[in-house]
Amino acid sequence: MVLSVNVSSNTDSTQIAPVIAMVAGEASGDTLGVDLIISLKKRYPNARFVGIGGPKMCSQGFQSWVPMEKLSVMGFFEVLKHLRELLKIRKQLISDLLALKPDVFIGIDAPDFNFKVESTLKKNGIKTVHYVGPSVWAWRENRLKKIRQAVDGVLVLFPFEPNYYHRYHIPVKFVGHPLAHQFPEQPDSAKARALLSLPLKNPITAILPGSRMSEIEVMADIYMQAASKLHEIYPTMIFIVPCVHDRAKKRIQEAVQKFASKVDVRFFDQQSREALEACDQVMVTSGTATLECALMKRPMVLAIKVHPISYWIMKRLATTQWIGLPNILAGKTVVTELIQENATADKIALSLGRLVVDKASRSMQINAFEKQHQALKQDASELAADAIQEWAGLP
Repeated sequence: MVLSVNVSSNTDSTQIAPVIAMVAGEASGDTLGVDLIISLKKRYPNARFVGIGGPKMCSQGFQSWVPMEKLSVMGFFEVLKHLRELLKIRKQLISDLLALKPDVFIGIDAPDFNFKVESTLKKNGIKTVHYVGPSVWAWRENRLKKIRQAVDGVLVLFPFEPNYYHRYHIPVKFVGHPLAHQFPEQPDSAKARALLSLPLKNPITAILPGSRMSEIEVMADIYMQAASKLHEIYPTMIFIVPCVHDRAKKRIQEAVQKFASKVDVRFFDQQSREALEACDQVMVTSGTATLECALMKRPMVLAIKVHPISYWIMKRLATTQWIGLPNILAGKTVVTELIQENATADKIALSLGRLVVDKASRSMQINAFEKQHQALKQDASELAADAIQEWAGLP
């Protein structure tokens, strides 16, 4: 039974037990979610957290009703293939939440899934907050009209975002990015290599092929072909791959066997942060991983391919010329982006090879990343918890 939080102002908030529902759709949302849970638990130690989340959130006592992987689908065409299952999950989730009547619902990213949930709950008197404003500054700004009807507030990660929401009279708060607070300003490569049992002197390239299987299926072969080409030039280079789960690891291992059997490729379960700190440069698919590379001050090459229909739609709706967050934050091309037909093994190997030898290119990227780190380094989870407490009317 849900305990009411509408208590007198002199009540100790640590004694109440609000029910806080959350939905995270992928690994980056799981990271945001766990930090937010920790901050909210400081204020409400007896709070109950339920919904859909990943292993990090569950480690803090979160009850996930559905495996988070079920929501981790990328691209328009890919979503269509899983649409029936996604709609079934969402319908059941809404039904369960309406019966539970949580004190607040927090949708973490996954806007196409979460906004419908938020809209329905808000109409039924449940407070709703969306964490990570969708990229209205990049495409489909008109979504803000619907967002206004769905939420009681939006938490945004980047300092240029609030102005968009102000124009539509949507409560909004810039909280910075939690990752900026978690990453070291001066990474310690030697310490990370020791932790991962990696040699100190070999050049090391990390490969981050994405957190979604749809990304990994497309990029695994291409990245391993690029690794093979780089191995011919740099025979002592080691390639390290942090894997989000066993299924991803198996798929990438198949690519190694087929295209890079002579290459020194080493796998790690999770440990993406340690892998980034240990490496010299990165091949990365777009998304939050590009920001993680920037925060770790690691030069990178971005490459991505999606289904042609997905790309055609995204291209038509896009309002920014970049995909990678470091480029969007900089307002210029800092990181090479190899998209669709340009995401080839040859071009990836060539671009990454330049980063290995060109000190000026490396310094240019690192200098930009340092500035971005400082701009984003806010106490994000605490600021987010402040806003949620206010918008949800929690004491």
